[in-house]
Amino acid sequence: MSSDPTEASAGMDCTELVRTLDAYLDGELAPREEAEAADHLAACEKCRTLAETEGRLRSALRNRLKAAMGPGSDVGRAPDALRRRIHVALVKEKKPLLRRIIAPVPLAAIAACAAGALVVLHSHGRPDALVEESVRKHTRDLPLEVTAAAMGPESVAGWFAGKLDFNAAPPHFQGTDVRMVGARLSNIQDRPAAYVRYDLPRGHLGLFILDDPDRRFGEVGRIVQVGPSTVRLINARGFNVAVWRRNEIVYSLVSDLDEDDLARLVQRLHGQGR
Repeated sequence: MSSDPTEASAGMDCTELVRTLDAYLDGELAPREEAEAADHLAACEKCRTLAETEGRLRSALRNRLKAAMGPGSDVGRAPDALRRRIHVALVKEKKPLLRRIIAPVPLAAIAACAAGALVVLHSHGRPDALVEESVRKHTRDLPLEVTAAAMGPESVAGWFAGKLDFNAAPPHFQGTDVRMVGARLSNIQDRPAAYVRYDLPRGHLGLFILDDPDRRFGEVGRIVQVGPSTVRLINARGFNVAVWRRNEIVYSLVSDLDEDDLARLVQRLHGQGR
C-alpha cells in the first residue's frame, strides 16, 4: 500500500486542487467538486497547508479593505464629479413607461421583427435568482472539466449523460462566429446544472442548463417572442442575459453583448428549432 497521502483521494489530485483552490475558498464549486476538494485536503498535508495559508491571506486582505474603504474613508468614496455624472445618467434612464413604449423602434429591432422575432410585451423589475447566480458563476471563470478542442463539440453533450438526471444537450449556434470552448458541472442554488462556455470574435458566452419542473426560474425580464419561443432578456451586473425554456428545461445565456446583438444571436439559435 502506498503511503502517498494524495492517493487517498482518487477524485482530485494536487494539480486539480491547486487549479480549483480559489473557487473552493470562495464557495463556488459544485457540491460534488467541493466534497472531492475537502477529501483531498483532509488527506494531503501539502495542499492543506497551501489552503490554510491562502485563506489567511484572503482574510487579512478583506480586513484591510474594510478598514481602508469603510464608512468615513475618502478612499471608499467616488469623487463628487463622478458621482454627479452617474446621478445624471441614472435620471436620464428613468423615462416614463409611456415614453418607453412609444419610443421609436431601433432599426435592428425592426429587422428582427421582419425575420420572425417580436418585441417587448412587458417587463418586471424584481431580481431573478437564476440570472443573478448565473452571472456570478459565469464571471468566476471556473476551470472547465471537458474541452471541445479535446473531445469535439458534438461529444460535449454526451459527456453530461449520466452526470445529470436530465438531458443537458447544449444548443449549436449557426455560423462560425460562435465557438464552443468546453463545459463543466455546476449548480444554481440547489439545482444541478450544466455549464457550457462559448467564445465570440469579441466577447464570451456562458450557458447554464438546468431542470426546473416547478418553474422557479425564468419568469422575469423583457419578453421577446422568437417564433414560437418566448425569450426573456435581463440585464444584471452589467451583463445581458437571455432566458428561455424547453418544457421543464431552462436555459440561461450570459453574455457581454449589447441587448440587440444578444437578441439577434438568440433569434439565430431558435431559428434552427433548437
